[in-house]
Amino acid sequence: MIYPQIQKNNLNGDIVSVNSVCLSGECLDIAEKIFDSYNIKTNGEYNVNVKIINSKKTTYIDEISKVTDEKYIIDVTDNTATIEASCGKGIFRALNTLCKLINHGELKTGNCEDYPLFSTRGYIEGFYGKTWENDKRLSVMGLMAKYGMNTYFYAPKDDIYHREKWRETYPEDEYENLNMLFNEAKENFLDFNWCIGPGLTYKYTSDDDFNLLIEKIKSIYNMGVKGFGLLLDDIPWDFQYEEDAQKYDSIVDAHTDLINRTYNALKDIDSDIKLTVCPTQYSGDENGYYISKFGKGIPSDVRMFWTGQEICSRVLTVRESQELLRSTDHRPLFWDNFPVNDCEMFQEMHLGAIIGRDKDLYKACEGLISNVMEYAECSKIPLMTIADYLWSPVCYNPDESLKNAHKEILSEKAELFKYFADHLGVSCLSKYSSALMSETLAHINFLMSRGENEKAVTEFKEYNANMRACLAMLQDENVPLFKELKKWVKKFSMCCDLLDAILVAKTNPTQENMKALAELTEKYNSDGTILTGFCLREMAEKTLNLY
Repeated sequence: MIYPQIQKNNLNGDIVSVNSVCLSGECLDIAEKIFDSYNIKTNGEYNVNVKIINSKKTTYIDEISKVTDEKYIIDVTDNTATIEASCGKGIFRALNTLCKLINHGELKTGNCEDYPLFSTRGYIEGFYGKTWENDKRLSVMGLMAKYGMNTYFYAPKDDIYHREKWRETYPEDEYENLNMLFNEAKENFLDFNWCIGPGLTYKYTSDDDFNLLIEKIKSIYNMGVKGFGLLLDDIPWDFQYEEDAQKYDSIVDAHTDLINRTYNALKDIDSDIKLTVCPTQYSGDENGYYISKFGKGIPSDVRMFWTGQEICSRVLTVRESQELLRSTDHRPLFWDNFPVNDCEMFQEMHLGAIIGRDKDLYKACEGLISNVMEYAECSKIPLMTIADYLWSPVCYNPDESLKNAHKEILSEKAELFKYFADHLGVSCLSKYSSALMSETLAHINFLMSRGENEKAVTEFKEYNANMRACLAMLQDENVPLFKELKKWVKKFSMCCDLLDAILVAKTNPTQENMKALAELTEKYNSDGTILTGFCLREMAEKTLNLY
């Protein structure tokens, strides 16, 4: 099965084996680039015919009663695959699907019709911490486009020209990096949104500050950017200047005035500019005074970020989306604080799949934007599951999607990696992890309770051997993902040592072995890095108490 899953897949005939293709039709520059990225040669015999057809069948999604530019149809025969879409973006989506089908050996005769259910699907660099290097940005961007995302927000909290030095234009080298990123986004059919967060020092009554804000935005607009974000999150709730307090009744009045002035100024520059805003209250009570007045006080076509009931919400529901719409006249654009692991979560590594989001959420919101971690390679794994969910939420399977993400990133290493990834499921979405270890240790304890010690020891040794093999694999820092996981790999090494000590103590409970186990248990528990669930500590403590 390929991911994201195809909405209406009737490719159920004979398997078509394709080693190379012969391209014809339209958008051939896009086609050649995509086939090359999948290492599929374009000088072969299997025909791929690309057609631009702007009709209801290529533009309309019945489930959401909406026109889209991302729908496509693929018809496959023994010697030809015909692609139909309304524009280059739809062709881009179709070609990625066709290449995946070819590489997975899943191309069959028949036809398929595919389209996304969430309109806005993407991610935001909105975390606190070391900003991504541009090569990492480009790598993540390419992968997310391949998996069907269509939106990117640039808003790193620690980019000083985004917040602290918002009044100043970017130095030439950083400006060029942004320009490169924007151009790459265009190549990958991602809507590029540049964000600014002036609220730490902005004076709402200052014409100078307002003019500097617009000039800063115009400097980015000059690249060709037409998507902008004005972020008022994580700033003081009280006025910092006496003049502001005298003019405005409350902070929300100052904020709505700023949004409206900015909106009007940007529309004067270019009517195609789109503005997204983040209010200072971006979570919690959908009917609160601030958010109700804020939403009703800004233009209806300004998109509004919302994180849900909590800053890092365990669930996102249709009900709260409908309530926010009733209160603010705006459907939420969810700023989903998963997989981000900044601030108090810095000891956690969020490598699980997205869960807890309603399957029908697409019907009640503008879309969903995931806030990533400062670890770009690590972010790819949960982001792939988010991309799967956003394209096809009704048939989304988190476990299967996560397995696919491991395989995409690590290929043959994925099978061993699961012994490590098993322990990195703790996040705002779930407080539990180590399902595989918990099941294994529980079965070992069960065998020992039945007196089947030899069988239990064999199973314990086999599990420990796999853990050790996984640890050895993780030591290879030439793998970008493993290099980013160094902190958690160190704790995983301690975990392997502790497991070995438990096995030794269980099979030979001498005073010396019990002392070694106690010392390793203390060492493991005193390290603040979050790894493994309760099952490991329970096994160690039970072993110490039983002998």
